[in-house]
Amino acid sequence: MFDLDLFLKTLGIMLNLRGILILLSGTVIGMIFGAIPGLSGVTAMVVLIPMTFSMDPVTAMLLLGAAYGAATYGGAVPAILINTPGEPPNAATVLDGFPMSQQGKSGTALGAAATASTLGGFLGLIVTFCFIPVMAKFVMAFSYPEFFMMTFFGLSIIAILGEGTLLKGLAAGGLGILLSCVGYDPMTSELRYTFGIQYLWDGIEVVPALFGLLAIGEVMDLLVKKKPIADHKRSKAENSGVWSGIKATLKQPFLVIRCSSIGTIIGAIPGVGGTVAGFISYMHAKQTCRNNENFGNGDVRGVIASEAANDAKEGGALLPTLAFGIPGSAGMAVFLGALTLHGIDTGQDIFLVNMDVVYMLLISLLGCHIVAAMIGLSLADKMALLTKIRPVLFAPILFLVCLIGSFALRNSIGDVMVTLIFGLLGYEMRKFGFSRIALILGLLLGNMAELSFRQTLMTEAGVMGFFTRPISVILFILILLSVFLPFFQTYWRRRKNEE
Repeated sequence: MFDLDLFLKTLGIMLNLRGILILLSGTVIGMIFGAIPGLSGVTAMVVLIPMTFSMDPVTAMLLLGAAYGAATYGGAVPAILINTPGEPPNAATVLDGFPMSQQGKSGTALGAAATASTLGGFLGLIVTFCFIPVMAKFVMAFSYPEFFMMTFFGLSIIAILGEGTLLKGLAAGGLGILLSCVGYDPMTSELRYTFGIQYLWDGIEVVPALFGLLAIGEVMDLLVKKKPIADHKRSKAENSGVWSGIKATLKQPFLVIRCSSIGTIIGAIPGVGGTVAGFISYMHAKQTCRNNENFGNGDVRGVIASEAANDAKEGGALLPTLAFGIPGSAGMAVFLGALTLHGIDTGQDIFLVNMDVVYMLLISLLGCHIVAAMIGLSLADKMALLTKIRPVLFAPILFLVCLIGSFALRNSIGDVMVTLIFGLLGYEMRKFGFSRIALILGLLLGNMAELSFRQTLMTEAGVMGFFTRPISVILFILILLSVFLPFFQTYWRRRKNEE
């Protein structure tokens, strides 16, 4: 039941001088942590939690919510400028964001990302707040078959990624799935593909691999070509202003609404993650938008789709965290820990006794999106200048930042070696036209797909268990549509041209 008086009281706490300073501090810290490869919104919250011990729970959630919510937009900045997502959920943004930077449109891409993030976060929170009773039942309907189909849905996107041919995309995705099997078997605990190397017992860390494939590989390519990221000839001719990105986003209201809804729903499913939300929204945009031939080559709608979903997912992830004590994401797990530290129980009690904490989480996430957008839009043109610097000046710095970021994750030299090895692999994949994003997606989702598949076989009486549950069947139909729709579209285009 919505309590207007309590909501206004909580809003007043955020809008007084102390609350505004806390909101600004949390937002700036979150953006910085999100923009630095190797750090994230989760890291920002872990650092800030000790500072909240002297705060009351409502004020503590204001600081933590602002830091976490702002990190997603912060992660879009390096994804667009240097082809390195600050956080894994921003991986889909590089598909069109970085090509736009290469064309001298980085200002447009940053403006679109800031606007889409704000709108997506706002819509996600509104949808979550209004549909908590309905979505609660929806989340509880998911089990192992649905988790497998959801991850398989994410993996099916490999077939439509724009980089390289379909066969090369499938080969890269298959390699990613194979690499995800390195380490302990999730069911039997037997070691697989470790070759006697102790570092590989826990598998290949995704973030160091991501730094290598995208950032190090891109640095090597820039140094070989000896050209800046942005093409000077094209950047002078193209409109690269921030306002053009804002206008482009506002001209696509239905795309923002659709992708925000996708992000909210997927965010509410524990364990699936924002990376899946970003890629599924990107796929949806590519398949449903008219004149979609430019997707993957610098289409602003690709940036809008992924960033709207990335920020909307956090509103959805709040639902299982607060209602059931089941974290919808890694960030929500930290939120859950912070609530426990402040003596607040999740479940029915939080909606009856501590509704002010729920309100503060919602409005702090919304407030940080607005503040982050204002900061991001005001600095976008200045940040875009990075794309015009000669690579010999910034490439060594980027190289060191990625290596330091890899080491800082777990203080492991093994992570640094993974970054270097995957950097060489990323350079060769780029050189021969293989999709690096497809490999990342396979590496991210392969282990989850395997575990859910085997759990389904054990609990649902074999393969037919995937087709005895309505949601699982619906997801399977969507997978078939996502794979075969591009072929039907190509067929109908050829038929029209022949007529």
